[in-house]
Amino acid sequence: GARDGTVDATHAVGIALVLFGAAGESTASLVGNAARLLAEQPALAARLRAEPALVPRFVEEVVRLEPPFKGHYRAVRRACTLAGAALAPGDRLFLAWASANRDAAVVEAPDELRLDRRFPKRHMGFGRGSHFCIGAHLARLEGRVVVEELLARTSDVALDPARPPAYTHSMFVRRHDRLPLVVRAAAD
Repeated sequence: GARDGTVDATHAVGIALVLFGAAGESTASLVGNAARLLAEQPALAARLRAEPALVPRFVEEVVRLEPPFKGHYRAVRRACTLAGAALAPGDRLFLAWASANRDAAVVEAPDELRLDRRFPKRHMGFGRGSHFCIGAHLARLEGRVVVEELLARTSDVALDPARPPAYTHSMFVRRHDRLPLVVRAAAD
């Protein structure tokens, strides 16, 4: 079992389902949120077209501002006090990643998308420590490639004014159900 480092077949299947499900959700969320932010901020899209080396920093800011997962539950392991609240072993907390990523005590100008942050990967968008997302590197790569290709193949990306975006109704996932875009192809 868990204490001796072995995993039985039932738990292995459960772990695999979580990993594959999370991988699809995180990438879909990241790509959709990136496309929406580019559509809302044409000057930013133009800057990234002119300076594609900034795309990885943009991807980090997307994950920081609009993390693919709104948060996760965690169980308190030992008695402690958090922000003046006494917590006992077994208490459950919901850790809201977007809220943590916008903490003004930690992040300068937390509500701004900035490509010049000193430590662009210092955010909770992919978790931290033993709960750090095992697929974060792949999600970053996929996000970077999709954004680079979207910018390279278009001269303009905008939201469709007749059809507003809509998010999936979920306590955990921040993903678009609908993201109608108006796209103008790049001149060849």
